[in-house]
Amino acid sequence: MMTLAQAHALLPSSALVGDGSVLIKRVHSDTRTLQQGDLFVALKGERFDAHTFLQQAKAAGAVAALAHHGLAEAGLPGLQVVDTRHALGELAAAWRRRCHLPLIAVTGSNGKTTVTQMIASILQAWLADGAFSTQGNFNNDIGLPLTLLRLRQDDEAWHRAGVVELGMNHVGEIARLAAIAAPTVALVNNAQREHQEFMESVEAVA
Repeated sequence: MMTLAQAHALLPSSALVGDGSVLIKRVHSDTRTLQQGDLFVALKGERFDAHTFLQQAKAAGAVAALAHHGLAEAGLPGLQVVDTRHALGELAAAWRRRCHLPLIAVTGSNGKTTVTQMIASILQAWLADGAFSTQGNFNNDIGLPLTLLRLRQDDEAWHRAGVVELGMNHVGEIARLAAIAAPTVALVNNAQREHQEFMESVEAVA
């Protein structure tokens, strides 16, 4: 996929820690399903802090990490950043812009996963392995970047067109996700009375 030094070049706000020649095969955030060669993203939430799992991630096969702290203590090379969640989005945005392909972004109050899967099936029938799509409902500011970082245009694979799903749970999230994905086509499936806890009207949803 890329070396740690190349990832650092895509994320200039980060500090490179350790060996930049380390080869990253995948970017992943779940220690339970890490594979050899992964870059582990140490996310922090209200009830968890994945920085406590850096050594576990290394034991599970991670060769580097995107983290706010703890890289040296875990014996992992990586990229040190202020906010891992934001940095994941920035890394994905830079990676997406290296891949030149038409990309459809699907959003809406409901039905967006079904529509995304329908479009993915059409692309698969047309392009076979050249088709790219969201897997599952990876549609937020963590799932979308992880999805985009699966894009390939190299000897391993060459994606020619794709579709991704954009979801939201707060005001401004679609704008943020669209900026990361840089879609060439946008599809709004519908706008209904969803998310009324922070959207005051259907017009606001739209």
